[in-house]
This record gives sequence, structure tokens and C-alpha cells, in this order.
Amino acid sequence: MSWVRNLLISIGAFWISHQPVVLVAWLFGKANSGIIYGDSFVSAIALGAMSGMGRAVGAGLGATIVTFSATGLKPQRWAFVVALLYVVAAQPRYHWVRTPTNWDRLSQSVDVLWPAVVCLSVAAIIGWLRRGHFITANSQASRTPS
Repeated sequence: MSWVRNLLISIGAFWISHQPVVLVAWLFGKANSGIIYGDSFVSAIALGAMSGMGRAVGAGLGATIVTFSATGLKPQRWAFVVALLYVVAAQPRYHWVRTPTNWDRLSQSVDVLWPAVVCLSVAAIIGWLRRGHFITANSQASRTPS
């Protein structure tokens, strides 16, 4: 029954992390205002990433909550639920005067998928750090011969 508990934790982490998204998206929108993106592949990715940055910060928060709250040997795996919810719940609204180009579609796709990438990356980093793959002052001192 621990999977039910972890599923509820994941859904709750999504809900809690989704609350500050509007404020954070507004702040990133102010920072992004007036920037003109070029016609390159990298510019389309940058535009999509900046458009979804508010949700990406929330997704990172959700991954952090899940990784520290879920039980099991690898609780960071439950961040997949949060990432999936961020993709499914994404509601980007685009209104086009003319038919969207491939550049526009790439930007939209990155906007939807960027929060999931951030969520899974944060969970993987926290899981890696929790397994003890970092060097602290105590572990470094214990390795040096006296």
C-alpha cells in the first residue's frame, strides 16, 4: 500500500507546486518582455523554455517535495508522476493569424515539455546527492591518513 501513499504524495506535490506558478510565470514574463528571438532552431527552443519557465520552477519544486516525502529505496522515481501531470495539465494558448510554422510548433512543444524535463532533472540530481555521491568536509577528512 506504500505505492498508494506515494501516488497521493505525488499528486499533492503537483498541486502544492502548481500554486505559485502564476506569480513565477508573471516574473519571468516581465524578464522576457521585449526580447526578440531569431529564426534559428536554438531560438525556438529558447523561446519555448522561457515561455514555460514559470511551470518549470513549479515542477522543480514538485520534484523536490516528492523526492523528500515519498518512501522507498528510490523515491525520486515518483517524480515521473509529477512530470506527467505537468505535461497533461499544460494549457498553453496560442492564437495565430496565419498558419504556424515548424519553428512555432517546436517552440510550443518545448513550452509543454520543458517543465517535465526540469522536474525529472531535479529529481535525478537530488537522488544522486542523497545516495552520497558528493564530498563533504567530514568524508574528505576521514579519507586522509593521520
